[in-house]
Amino acid sequence: MEQLTDRVVQSTSLEPSIAKAAIGMVLMFLRDEVPEGRVAEFIDKMPGAREAVAAAQAKGDGGVTQAIEGLTSFMGHGRADLNILIGKLANLGVTEEQCRRLLEETLTRAEALIGPEGAAKIRAMLPEMAMRSGVMPPQAEPRDEARDQARPRG
Repeated sequence: MEQLTDRVVQSTSLEPSIAKAAIGMVLMFLRDEVPEGRVAEFIDKMPGAREAVAAAQAKGDGGVTQAIEGLTSFMGHGRADLNILIGKLANLGVTEEQCRRLLEETLTRAEALIGPEGAAKIRAMLPEMAMRSGVMPPQAEPRDEARDQARPRG
């Protein structure tokens, strides 16, 4: 956990206590979305991760959770959870760019602890989360130059 916290601090310029809280919130979100499997393995293999998740659970959010749940209950469970996470991170002062870097560092650490295949399973959850939240724009499809050249120009 300390290694991930240090990398997040370097990458985002967040204060260490804020970075640790943000990591705990992301891990809690991932654990709640997929309580078993690769996420659980990642948390189990990272010393201090369980404590970070417990601290994130215990931290009050000034009513953000209740407000977002009320506003998004009609959108479905996953979307409300995502908005709650984004609201909690914003409440900590984490910007969109810092959130993007936080997710990148978390995935890099996951790969080191549970391997590329395990990290890929977690990574598959995050693009949808990022796109729905506006934290990261959707990635453009790779260009097909042959198709572009064959397309008539008008």
